[in-house]
Amino acid sequence: MSEEKRSFSRIQVRLKALARTMHSIDSPQLFTGDAIDFSAARDDLFSKSKLPEELINFLTEMDRKLDRVIGLLSQDQVRSDFSMDIEVTEISGAGLKFRSTDHFEPGQPLEIILYLSQAPLRMAGSKGCILDKEADTGLYRFEFVDMRGSDMEAIVQFVFKEQREQIRNSKM
Repeated sequence: MSEEKRSFSRIQVRLKALARTMHSIDSPQLFTGDAIDFSAARDDLFSKSKLPEELINFLTEMDRKLDRVIGLLSQDQVRSDFSMDIEVTEISGAGLKFRSTDHFEPGQPLEIILYLSQAPLRMAGSKGCILDKEADTGLYRFEFVDMRGSDMEAIVQFVFKEQREQIRNSKM
């Protein structure tokens, strides 16, 4: 997230996230959730079917509800592996800023899971390193180091969606 190599937009946010320390940045990533929203693929599948519209609506709603239930059930497992709570205050495709009651050192490798949306549950994860702690704000700067393409896409889509919302709200 250094100024010299910034190529992503960043926004101010207030997101919950979880973290775990890693022995090395080369350690395998523990979080394997898929951050991509499959609603477009689901809609495409149903649009090509010859099912009645009422049945399609029912199946689509049932699928959404099952996604929520599965997401809620999996949160217990995620919580046991990622025990540190952090609050993200700024995010971009390159990294984020966060506050935490835990103490971190520059260069310390972490794996972070971001809650991009509560309903429907959308999470994205990444490995990375603590760059530093800002003296004036007490915020940690975290740089994404090893991120799957689907997680990167989810974060970039989230940032663009929030930027569009901020632009709409500023014009009102």
